[in-house]
Amino acid sequence: MNKPKYDITRYLCAAAEIGPRFRTKVFEQIIDNTIRYVAPSYGVDVPLVARHCIRGQIRDFVVESLLSIVLIYAFFSSLKSYGIVSGVFYFVLTLFTYPWLFAIILRWSNLYFGYKIVARDLKTFDKKDYKSSIIEAQYEDRMNELEKLQDGNVVYYSGYNPFVGSGFRLDGWSFVCSIEKQEELESEPQNFSIYVLYDLIERNMNSLKIPNLSVEDKLFVNGREIREDTRFLQDPYQSPISIVADSLVDEYKERNEENIRYYQTVKVVGWQGNIVFSSFFRVTKNEKHLLVEANYYALPPLESQYYEIDQLSSSISLGRVMKMGATSIIPAILQLPLSPFRAVKYGMTFLAGRKDNRKNIKQVDINQKFDYGAYQSIREMAASKNLQYFFQKNDLNMYKLQIERCFTDSIVQYLKSTGIDISEFNQRKESIINHGIMINGGEINGDVVSVGTLKNKFINQVRSAFKNSSV
Repeated sequence: MNKPKYDITRYLCAAAEIGPRFRTKVFEQIIDNTIRYVAPSYGVDVPLVARHCIRGQIRDFVVESLLSIVLIYAFFSSLKSYGIVSGVFYFVLTLFTYPWLFAIILRWSNLYFGYKIVARDLKTFDKKDYKSSIIEAQYEDRMNELEKLQDGNVVYYSGYNPFVGSGFRLDGWSFVCSIEKQEELESEPQNFSIYVLYDLIERNMNSLKIPNLSVEDKLFVNGREIREDTRFLQDPYQSPISIVADSLVDEYKERNEENIRYYQTVKVVGWQGNIVFSSFFRVTKNEKHLLVEANYYALPPLESQYYEIDQLSSSISLGRVMKMGATSIIPAILQLPLSPFRAVKYGMTFLAGRKDNRKNIKQVDINQKFDYGAYQSIREMAASKNLQYFFQKNDLNMYKLQIERCFTDSIVQYLKSTGIDISEFNQRKESIINHGIMINGGEINGDVVSVGTLKNKFINQVRSAFKNSSV
């Protein structure tokens, strides 16, 4: 396992190992979703999280399958020895003997391996790669595809919000100003070039020296309107293209279409990936006016339960192992009769992708407006609406003010160089700058997220982390 890009990947890997519900979402929307676009998850190593989902699912499937074999053997042995009526009675009694013992051992082992991965391996970042299982190897091509999707220059959205994967909207503004030349200018003004302006903005953004800041050119495309557009969709039964030619992106810097928009994207990944601030800028013009637009989004930290792995000790003492066995006793007998159903459920996850693809292919055939846009990113699946710390709120505000000022100053700098009167733009600019940002007034709260203090250092932690899992 290679070291994740940011801590946020480590927490999502832990969620993949211990959270069946989270795994189900990842399988449905990320791993098996080969026709619709997969939204980028900023600051997250998506293939690594997906691999942990597969490994966790395999481990649960193996445990439930072995218990199902024991259960079926015990059932037919009772019928053979005591007949149908008495056999059912003796089968129930038999459950409390060797099937229960097998259940305790297997669930104990599963809990141990899950704890080892979450509390030790994901903390120490063992750099040697694990050997892929036969099942995991079937997904290797998909893992490579997911890796490429994170670096694309096109985002295909579904529904209202085009900036899928970027979290919650914090703020935004737009205005129109005149681009008439200065009256006192003796010489003719230089030609106004949107391309030169965007290049200047990018250079100035990079000069801010904000850690983990990146500037990208991206197209945002309506996923329902690309069926006949081979620039974005070459095969209607495959996911749309995530990387298009730079010339096509440049074309839309000056071209406006209802379903395709260019935005210069400025992102800052902070707090080890726990917050991501995104700015989306667009500048368009006609002969007399300049339209300036800015949108600000933020990805907050994960839900508090995903951080509980930090409270787990990486050392696995004999006493801790014995306590794992103790916590396996009751679930072993309660869940034993359900093992065949659980085995089918976990096993069907590996086959569900084919079924979903057939369903999507059918929809593609009958629906000329099939939506290829993304649902949500893997990062958004586990995101909270709260910030963890006061200083995270301050940093979002700091990013916004610095980037916003750089954006507007860059436009002023360029307008001056082309001989355009900047008085009206300056009035608009100062109004925007003085407005500032109110995080509390948006969709993200500034309240402190408490990850909790667990009284019992092991039992309560394991019960909380593994309560919905067979791990």
